[in-house]
Amino acid sequence: MLKRIAALTALLALAVWGGLHLTTNDTPSALTPGRTVLSVYTTGQATTPQMPLWKALADGKLTFTPDIHYWKNLDDLRGLLLSGKGDIWVGHIDGFAQAAMRGAPIRLVSVTGWKKFYLLSSRPDIRSFEDIARLPAGSEIASSPPHSPGAAVMRALEDFGLPEFTYAPYEPKQLSLMAMQGKIDLLLMPEPLVTVLLKKAPHLHIVASIEEEYGKLTGKPAVLPIAGIAVNTNTLKRHPKLADQLEEALKQQETSLQENPALGLTTLPKQFERFIPRHIVLSSLERDVIKIRSALDSKAMILDYLNILFSKKGLHTQKILLPDSFFGGAQ
Repeated sequence: MLKRIAALTALLALAVWGGLHLTTNDTPSALTPGRTVLSVYTTGQATTPQMPLWKALADGKLTFTPDIHYWKNLDDLRGLLLSGKGDIWVGHIDGFAQAAMRGAPIRLVSVTGWKKFYLLSSRPDIRSFEDIARLPAGSEIASSPPHSPGAAVMRALEDFGLPEFTYAPYEPKQLSLMAMQGKIDLLLMPEPLVTVLLKKAPHLHIVASIEEEYGKLTGKPAVLPIAGIAVNTNTLKRHPKLADQLEEALKQQETSLQENPALGLTTLPKQFERFIPRHIVLSSLERDVIKIRSALDSKAMILDYLNILFSKKGLHTQKILLPDSFFGGAQ
């Protein structure tokens, strides 16, 4: 009976965390008289991708006051982008690109998130990516979030000998609960959800990093331009130097964050802990990559990555019709 109560308590704790994780929180910032106020839309799901922004603000490298809001899922983010709501956005590169191709006023400033997706299992016979590659075609891998970029990369690796698996999509909260209950024994999830789940379900273990295996099989860098920071081009009409200032300020944070990633945690907005406790974020950084590159410098990698996500199969090239202004070119 006590075991059942303990298990139920753990499930409820994760359910509460999941509810917060998926809730939009618009939190008014303390506004400083005389300073420019810019609305920043971010997410409780991102850790490394947004740390350079908050550290640059804390260090005085950026001088505006952020009015902070949180988007709850990718559909919510796309709606914000298409409506032009917000001045600065922290989000997924594919979401930014999809919105830009539909006419959203968006310019990508920097790529700040490069390593995110992991395969986990509770099966003792699955300990490495080689074990995954030996599974029969059609084997099911539970994946989160729905339409996971990690699953798209796995499908692309079928061109390099990986079997054609079945990817079952779940919302993060649902997949976490099922994994804790032992109903799923092979799954694909992003950080920091991986760290959260490993704390709640110690019977799971990490099998492989999707980005690392992508690098091994393709011969390309073992990173992918997954997330970054973008600015509203309408905002640039009022503040024409903002994008360049952001790019320079973010880049200046790279060395110090590489040397001590924990520095970035101290500058995250305080309300961030309503999503994920700081000690969990700190643990997740052990598997992360601190790398900050401008959109223009990352253009080739971004187009390769979008080909993976947007093509129907594998790494077959298709034309990505992004406006030049997306990478900082002429409007």
